[in-house]
Amino acid sequence: MRETRIRVHAGWEWIDWRELWQSRDLVMLLVRRDLVTKYAQTMLGPLWFVIQPIVMAIVLSVAINSGAGVTTEGVPPFLFNLCSLAPWFYFSQTFASVGATFVNNANLFQKVYFPRSSVPLAVGLSNLVALAIQTSLFLIVLVAYHVSGVWTSPSWRIVLIPVLFIELVVFTLGAGLCVASLAARYRDLVHAMQYVLLIAMFASLVFVPLSNLPTHLRWLPWFNPLAVIIESMRSLALNTSGVTAIQSVVSVAISVGLFLLGLLAFERASRTAVDLA
Repeated sequence: MRETRIRVHAGWEWIDWRELWQSRDLVMLLVRRDLVTKYAQTMLGPLWFVIQPIVMAIVLSVAINSGAGVTTEGVPPFLFNLCSLAPWFYFSQTFASVGATFVNNANLFQKVYFPRSSVPLAVGLSNLVALAIQTSLFLIVLVAYHVSGVWTSPSWRIVLIPVLFIELVVFTLGAGLCVASLAARYRDLVHAMQYVLLIAMFASLVFVPLSNLPTHLRWLPWFNPLAVIIESMRSLALNTSGVTAIQSVVSVAISVGLFLLGLLAFERASRTAVDLA
């Protein structure tokens, strides 16, 4: 029988990429589990992937744009909000799940050893399916607006959106891993996450363009990569004003730095998280 030895290392260490690669079958199994169980035993099933952004876009258009009078740089409010919600839903759902990794999987972690990083990686991958579906929904509505002549503003830059999604994944996983490492010891963070997400929604320009913000609030994109990502996606797809090149570079640097910090913190927390469960 093959002997497997599990050694606990002290100090800061990187995730064992070789071990994670050897667990790729487990990662894909977790991805399938997340997709199957997300809307299991519901009447509409996967249709919720498209119902959620449509309903949310209608609510924002009525309450924020029509009710509160927030303008959208000439873009139809429904289209504007639908564009913003695809990256926002990916961030909010992935951030909440990854941040609660040690709490939600405590029983599993206590019973068997496997690379703990497999779980947040699987969450990030499974939510890419929803991101792809919701982005496709936005593109279909965008084409419908163009064909019907209701609103037209074609831009070749729309093909760059997948590049933007790479930063979205890196930033989201980085933020989630940092919170997960802290929540392993301070469980209050899991309960506080819903309030963090509510604040983040307002701070990430989901339903208001940067150009509409008062001058004293236009520093937001310098410290919030998600605001840059959402503003950039609208700029690429809808030809709105967008952010500057320097703001984009700073955003990428923050996202990568947060991701590396998250990897280190998560790996360190994974060695003691089971003992604290």
